Amino acid sequence: MRLLRAAIVLAAAVLAAGATTLERLSVEEMVQKSTAVVRARAAAASAVQRGSMIYTVYRLQVSEVLKGTVSPSAEVYVPGGTYGRYRQSIAGSPVLEPGREYVLFLWASPRGLVQVIGLSQGVFQVKTVAGGEVLLVRGKIEAEFVNRMGRAVEDSGERLSLARLRDMIARAAVRREGQ
Repeated sequence: MRLLRAAIVLAAAVLAAGATTLERLSVEEMVQKSTAVVRARAAAASAVQRGSMIYTVYRLQVSEVLKGTVSPSAEVYVPGGTYGRYRQSIAGSPVLEPGREYVLFLWASPRGLVQVIGLSQGVFQVKTVAGGEVLLVRGKIEAEFVNRMGRAVEDSGERLSLARLRDMIARAAVRREGQ
């Protein structure tokens, strides 16, 4: 029985690692689709297995909630990780470094798992530049991206100011209220 379970987990990992195709999301789309947007530091990480999937669970120290409602010590589930003797890799899944500050676009699945929207697309490192401006930076992601028409598109990363993101969130809230 143990061998069968190991074979199933391994097969799922191989299939999942083979190719991940993501719809390329703009920051505006992530603002609209996310249930929460937070500024937080990554803390401890652990791994869990749910069905055939392994998740890395990051504990967050939330310093600011930009959208939605999130507890100050939220957890976020990222597909892939190491659980016991098994390792599952998902192309495009983010890896959060403990102590590093991020802005994360989150969504809650129907089962209540809080995840990052669009895998690494929804993870921005917080950087303060000369003059005190806070920038949000996301590097290029190594995964296959398609647009809404299903055509392959390139990902070259993203860079925006925290002030601009706050403005996008405020405008999206006004549009929702007007509907």
